[in-house]
Amino acid sequence: MTLSSSRPASLQEVMEHHIQFTENGIAIFDPDDFFIFHNRAFVNIFGLDPAAMAGWGLDDWLTWMYVHRGGVNIEWDSLEAWLGYVHGVSRSKPFRRFETDLIDGRWLLVSEQSYPSGHLVLHCADITLQKKTEKDLKEAIAKIEHIAQTDELTNLPNRRHILGRFHEELLRAARYKHDFCFGILDIDHFKRVNDTYGHPVGDQVLRHFSAFLRDRLRSQDIVGRLGGEEFAVLFPETKVDDAMLVLSRINEALHQECLAQIAPDFSYSFSAGVVSTQADLMQDCTLLMAKADKALYQAKNGGRNQVLRYRDDA
Repeated sequence: MTLSSSRPASLQEVMEHHIQFTENGIAIFDPDDFFIFHNRAFVNIFGLDPAAMAGWGLDDWLTWMYVHRGGVNIEWDSLEAWLGYVHGVSRSKPFRRFETDLIDGRWLLVSEQSYPSGHLVLHCADITLQKKTEKDLKEAIAKIEHIAQTDELTNLPNRRHILGRFHEELLRAARYKHDFCFGILDIDHFKRVNDTYGHPVGDQVLRHFSAFLRDRLRSQDIVGRLGGEEFAVLFPETKVDDAMLVLSRINEALHQECLAQIAPDFSYSFSAGVVSTQADLMQDCTLLMAKADKALYQAKNGGRNQVLRYRDDA
């Protein structure tokens, strides 16, 4: 049917024209799940041949998509499993709506309406642009969150993020009665590095130290930059002797590191203060940081280039 612009069209003619020529795919099944109508958009969306669809039912359509790998992106291992799934959800409610992706990357919003007569109407709308917008938005939010939580120079968690993790890990240690250790690390004589070699080299040292720590800490340890040349390491479920051993090994490895790429005959060291809290004596983050900072101060005053634990009697 073609509507003429020279005379008013009846409501029925307008509806028929819309159903047939809308960009949304529409199909109607009888109570036995055989096609009794499909518009051209439905055929185009799924890449079907209208002439070959004569006498088709729902299972014929589903089987064609599975065999030809056309239309819906089917992830089921067998045709029987695929048919069983669709039979289980189709007509399960008078009205249901779901999203599905197609082999060619497009996305559809499918509405399924069941009527008391037993007829079933499918309405398929292309939402590819909407899905792309959602994906772009999620990626943008993730990027913003990463920027907000990451130190730009070293790509380590920044002060805000590492202190947030500190609080979380301390609460988890208290809940599950685990040991927990916290360390503050400081690059020795860093001001001298900047004054002697310039700030670009100082930045290079910070990046090197960040990567050096990340590569040599255990998988469960969490490292971040507090600011300047100061770093923090969280040691979940770790006794103080083990945390000391980890940092001492890193300190020793740094002594053996060739740093000619930074400057000829260049080397640097770090000092660290470590504090632990036992499962039966939990303390808050502020107090633990103060204790770790005190141990770091003692390491600095004691000649630097060493790892010291906090002691109440020190």
